[in-house]
Amino acid sequence: MNIGNLIIRIAFGLLFIWGGLEKFFEGFLGGVGLQNMADLLKSTGWSFLGDSGTFVLAIILSILELLAGILLIANKKLFYSYIFLSLIMLVALLTVHIPSGSWMNVMIHIALVGSLLGLGLNHFKKEKTIWQQ
Repeated sequence: MNIGNLIIRIAFGLLFIWGGLEKFFEGFLGGVGLQNMADLLKSTGWSFLGDSGTFVLAIILSILELLAGILLIANKKLFYSYIFLSLIMLVALLTVHIPSGSWMNVMIHIALVGSLLGLGLNHFKKEKTIWQQ
């Protein structure tokens, strides 16, 4: 077992478990809650989904973010978890942080996208090698 990879998985796992939980429960861990998350989605270009559509999207994002964080800590489906989370961070970067002009958040999300994508591609390479044996 590589202790460095374990530390990275736990750190990212906790980050996204926290992110999933805070989207579900307003006030919990500083959370915004589902309705506020749906309102944020509407205000950042997802309004074409309508009120119920953005609320459902908020639920889906919360569940998938929470699940991906749990999978990272459990050392399961790492390629899919890392790639999914990198896409979520890319969408957040493009639809929320760049338009808001919050350059610190832009830099943080660039680092998250790059790190998660890199980790995902590393695991794809490992999984592909295992499949070829």
